[in-house]
Amino acid sequence: MLTLLLAASFAAAEPTFDASAVLKEAQAKAAETADVEAAVGVTRRTDTDCVTFTFSPEAALKSEPVWLRSTEWVQECTWTGDPRHGGGRQCWERPGHTYNQRVQVTLRERKEMYPWEHDSFRVCLSGPWLDVDQLSTAYDWKLVSGGSRDGNLVLAPGNKRQMKPDAAAITAQLRSDLTLALHDKWASYYAGEKVVLKIALLREVDNWFDPTLVEKELEYAAVPSTIDLKQFSGEFSEKLKAGKRYYVKLEFKRLGSVSKPDSVKAGETPAVPYQPSLLAQLL
Repeated sequence: MLTLLLAASFAAAEPTFDASAVLKEAQAKAAETADVEAAVGVTRRTDTDCVTFTFSPEAALKSEPVWLRSTEWVQECTWTGDPRHGGGRQCWERPGHTYNQRVQVTLRERKEMYPWEHDSFRVCLSGPWLDVDQLSTAYDWKLVSGGSRDGNLVLAPGNKRQMKPDAAAITAQLRSDLTLALHDKWASYYAGEKVVLKIALLREVDNWFDPTLVEKELEYAAVPSTIDLKQFSGEFSEKLKAGKRYYVKLEFKRLGSVSKPDSVKAGETPAVPYQPSLLAQLL
């Protein structure tokens, strides 16, 4: 009987495993860790370093190498003082890891381009990662080698792309009789294609706004050598004044397969004093 009582006593003294207690302890530790992380916040950001490579039709197929540098910044925060007496969350940044990458762009081949066209690419380093984008290109380019963490970028051309027309291709000069003389530098490349000229005639006024006499949008089979603006005098907002200075603002767009049909600004002509012909004065 004694043996049984002793055994029962020892059995009662053995500790038992309480799963709920362990869970509560784990939850308490997790809450304590969360409190610490909330008290001292840590966030990270990485700055980005970029370079643009531009290839003209005459440029070499391989760019000069460029070093890019990207730094990781670590923001640390903590709560200080009593919020009731000016205390609060204070944060600061410190530099973390800095990444350096040598980058170079190589074009596998060059297809035919118009003289005013180019291929332009932007390469960026953000942390350890490299990224390359086409900015403005005459062809669809595909990355065939390099990238990610390899700065030796090799690109191959795909289909031809239309680019904006050359804004400097069409030049204009306003003569004193208000005849506009025009010249198209790339006329031979646009043979058989139409052009739309947007012409605004303005009178120059010192220290005031320049009034617009007329604004016309004219379509031609090719850029004409001259346009007599007096033919639109019936639409002028005011009569021409001899000796007053006039100038033209010019925009144009190409209609065809060579370039995008985007309107581009070609600038404005120097102002010239209007000198009517003897016949015009008599009329």
